[in-house]
Amino acid sequence: MWKSIEEYVFEHAAEIPDRKAIITKEREVTYAQLVHEVKCCVSWLGEKGVVRGSVVVVKTSQTIEHIVLYLGIHLAGGVMASLERTISNEGIANAARAINADAIISDDPAAAELYPSIFIDSRIPIPDIPAGKLPEISFPRAEEPGEILFTTGTTGKSKGVEMSHGALFALAENLIYGVLVPKDFVLLVPGPLNHANAIRNLTAALVQGGAGYLLNGMMNLRDFYEALDYPCERVSCCLPPAYIRMMFTLSGDKIGEYADKIDYIMSSTAPIPEADKERLCALLPHSRLYNSYGSSESGMICMYNYNEHPGMKNCIGRETKNSEVRIVDEEHHEIASSAEHTGLIACKSATNMIGYVNEPELTAQCLCDGIFYTNDIGYKDENGFIYILGRKGDVINVGGMKVAPSEVEDAALAKEDVQDCICVGVDDAITGKALKLLVVLRDGRKLDKKELRQFLASRLEAYKVPSGYEQVERIRRTYNGKIDRKAYL
Repeated sequence: MWKSIEEYVFEHAAEIPDRKAIITKEREVTYAQLVHEVKCCVSWLGEKGVVRGSVVVVKTSQTIEHIVLYLGIHLAGGVMASLERTISNEGIANAARAINADAIISDDPAAAELYPSIFIDSRIPIPDIPAGKLPEISFPRAEEPGEILFTTGTTGKSKGVEMSHGALFALAENLIYGVLVPKDFVLLVPGPLNHANAIRNLTAALVQGGAGYLLNGMMNLRDFYEALDYPCERVSCCLPPAYIRMMFTLSGDKIGEYADKIDYIMSSTAPIPEADKERLCALLPHSRLYNSYGSSESGMICMYNYNEHPGMKNCIGRETKNSEVRIVDEEHHEIASSAEHTGLIACKSATNMIGYVNEPELTAQCLCDGIFYTNDIGYKDENGFIYILGRKGDVINVGGMKVAPSEVEDAALAKEDVQDCICVGVDDAITGKALKLLVVLRDGRKLDKKELRQFLASRLEAYKVPSGYEQVERIRRTYNGKIDRKAYL
């Protein structure tokens, strides 16, 4: 029988009331306390004018209060649209306008002046209400919309991805079965809660009766390692690849000191460089190390444990519980694929979005008959493992030879003094396009172009070795750590 994420949380409050549910550096709440705060939130939202069907834009914070809002809005019958915590008031207003929002929850009333609506000041605490005066709770139905996440995704334009409650639970199941998420565990979540990777991992933990430990990113690594020291038997981590690289850059191999404490590390949002995979495997030989593949539009549809199956370059694993991956051609016809005969990755899944809010034409371009079509190039091998070689729009044509820039970047990151990089295409009179590598080096080192070229030539086919090199101070990335390729076009 299907149940919403909220129903699982309420069941845990009845069965394991004293177990920790959400932890931050400032405070902790048990499942019983979380449910009480959520019921207070539902009452408070109702008084403010949030009713069934209300679309509520919320400026994200890495706090217990944000999780209370997430669950409370759902139980009030509303749809929650989470926005980046550093977003401007103009950005909030634009997002609210794009999805016809009914209410804004933020720490600055000026946002409501730019987009008139119900305004709820997040600086004012939700009032504590006696148990006898709390409202009756009605759990969401599977087909009802519950969440909107903003993404640039497959089509490049910022848009609101709308998910049903049924899809939200199917996403949690994909993680639970794909990662073998245990019960009663602590999951570190440093990523922003307006991003699919962070909120999906957290809700899977709540379904299992685990605890989510919220962190404000990875810039303060002292907080991260203090969280790893939390008094419990095992800890797991939700770490995007950019956070793993930041961890290695700022603290070396310190993560290896927790080899007996870390149950698993889950990564998403982008491929992990092979050098970082190998380093993690060596430091955490007994941990489960996953890189998942998916999108805001279809969730985590493939899971790859690279500690169990090492050395499978470009592999994104096998399909998860509620997802069926297909390889299709440009006309969306399914094909028999291989390393020599690639296509585009598509997914038929209970985790697929309802659609892009107020964007029927964009929705129709990539979602048809329950199948979500991506621009990711890949194939499936005879053992059911799926491989991704890059995005259709990112591939660089060098004199007729197709190069995925991520493969060049992956090879460069294996060099010890390369901290970050991006491979771009530049105009060339002979080949049409040539490869150029922009690199950030560690510890004030200077670029030796000849040395780097020779290093890459030992790892790549000749046509994949860049002809141009430039040292830069930083590589532009999106807020969730992905390389911002559009910034270099």
